[in-house]
Amino acid sequence: MTRPKIMLMGSGSGLYREYLLASVAREYRVVLVQEEPVTWEGPYLHSAHPVSVTDMPAILGVADSEGIDGVLTWVEPCVEAAAFAAMLLEVPGNTPQAAAASRDKHRMRQVWAQESVPSARSILVRTADEAERAAKEIGYPVVVKPRALAASVGVTLARDERELAAAFTVAAGSDMGFGQAVGDVLVEEYLDGPEVSVESVVHEGEVHIVAVTAKRIGLPPGFEELGHLVSADAQAEAIGLVRDTVLGAHRAIGLTVGVTHAELRLTAAGPKMVEIAARLGGDFIPRLVHLATGVDLGLAAADVCVGREPDVGHSRAASAGVVFRYPERSGMIAALAEITPPPGVVEARWTAEVGTGVGLPPDHFVGRMGHAIAVADDAGTCEEVLRQVSEGMRAEVRPLAPGETISPSAQGAG
Repeated sequence: MTRPKIMLMGSGSGLYREYLLASVAREYRVVLVQEEPVTWEGPYLHSAHPVSVTDMPAILGVADSEGIDGVLTWVEPCVEAAAFAAMLLEVPGNTPQAAAASRDKHRMRQVWAQESVPSARSILVRTADEAERAAKEIGYPVVVKPRALAASVGVTLARDERELAAAFTVAAGSDMGFGQAVGDVLVEEYLDGPEVSVESVVHEGEVHIVAVTAKRIGLPPGFEELGHLVSADAQAEAIGLVRDTVLGAHRAIGLTVGVTHAELRLTAAGPKMVEIAARLGGDFIPRLVHLATGVDLGLAAADVCVGREPDVGHSRAASAGVVFRYPERSGMIAALAEITPPPGVVEARWTAEVGTGVGLPPDHFVGRMGHAIAVADDAGTCEEVLRQVSEGMRAEVRPLAPGETISPSAQGAG
């Protein structure tokens, strides 16, 4: 039987996405469309076309010549183009309007407010004076973020007017390598409480919540994602707690196809939405879900994009987590110690090299030097293994010399 053919729009970072492409390629023929040259993707591809994802005539030409059965992306800047291509090709996909709303945090907040989906109060601003008025209206502390982007880039906490001015400058100038700076900024209510992400598979309008991921956030005034944990023994209770909010968020935005990544805060008043992405989560979260539950979110995303019923049944009951190693201060990496991982670690590696500049918020974002992934029978054991391996990942970071700079990083975007 001939395997269906999927058009993959953008591949993303091999560090964070190769395991997904490898999984999809075992069941599907993958046609990659992107302007960047093929590198790590090569072994998994049926073919590749050096075409811009915004060039719809060229995209349709590729689809016609290849005979495409579905359109897939897990790259944030390609979400709208993928939805538009799916619509034109008459294959399963979200509407362009839903895809656009999933990328526009202002529109997202508007829709949720209209549909009574719990989320943070938010005001769109374009100047520092507008930001100051919005913060006074909402009440400090406030979160200041770009209207678009991902991976918490440009997102900072402001506790007073002085911090607000700095936070606005950061948010308005952030681009994370996605092109020109976004410009529009949101000033939002700060939601207190633990943060989680919810990974769901949506097929023919039905939302299947697969896993809830506990997130460790830090490095103030930023909201850097320091690690994630998927614990199978906590899933039933966690899913029950967030189900109504997550289903309402999908329904309001109009997401009907694909794998989604929702972020929430578990406040004293109940779960409240932070945002939702119409794509697979980054930061190895789909890999953790697979290790902990057995559900292959990459394969599920491919299945639903061609109209197949996805397999979302849990076949494992473990705990899997990742910890990201950040520097203690901004500077230049001078030395990286050899990593000796304890039992339970399935991967531990440095992802930055000696001589690389790494930084911390609010001046730099996603300044990771390495990571470790662990699996254990229970959450407590997994967290202890991650603590041990993180402490063993020793790095020396020296101050920047005159003329040295830190390049922008987008590792966390996937």
